[in-house]
Amino acid sequence: MIHFTLIPQTIDFSGYDGLILTSKQGVVSLDEVSHGEWKRLPAAAIGKMTAEEIEKRGGKVIYIASKAYGDVLARELAERFPGFRWLYARPKVVVSKIAKDLREAGIEVDEAVIYETSCTCYDESRKPEKGAALIFTAPSIVKCFFENFSWDESWRAVAIGNKTAQAFPDYVNPDISPSTSLDEAIKFARFSTPD
Repeated sequence: MIHFTLIPQTIDFSGYDGLILTSKQGVVSLDEVSHGEWKRLPAAAIGKMTAEEIEKRGGKVIYIASKAYGDVLARELAERFPGFRWLYARPKVVVSKIAKDLREAGIEVDEAVIYETSCTCYDESRKPEKGAALIFTAPSIVKCFFENFSWDESWRAVAIGNKTAQAFPDYVNPDISPSTSLDEAIKFARFSTPD
């Protein structure tokens, strides 16, 4: 539903103790923008999928949030790494307030906007089949979906996370996956009974 555009820049990593990464795409984009220089710093990941991408690309993970939510990550980083100075590599538009929450906890954090997202346009013929279970992984996916298609009451919406669920229009009530893992969300969509 979305495509990504890098925001080229030069990043000086020397003044930081660690990186904050909140998506696989963030890791991919940081790797491309910095030509791999980011790997000199350890990284905190919002969830397992992000951590796996960090390690896959040769980075070191020093922390994974206990729950894959921005407020949880910020709180846990403030508690566990009180003297760290962080660089939060992020998309242009974010829904969580990680940097704000860290600053309010007295933690130094700078932000590097390394990519932006935009909606892909689909023809009406690409509309999902009747009765489909649709998994939405981010608020931006919800936004882009509704820019392309009008809602069909036969569909089931599954949101990964509360922020994603809150992005839906009032007339759609998504089920919330018990896990932020896409594989687990697929199992949930397949094997659970809609409310």
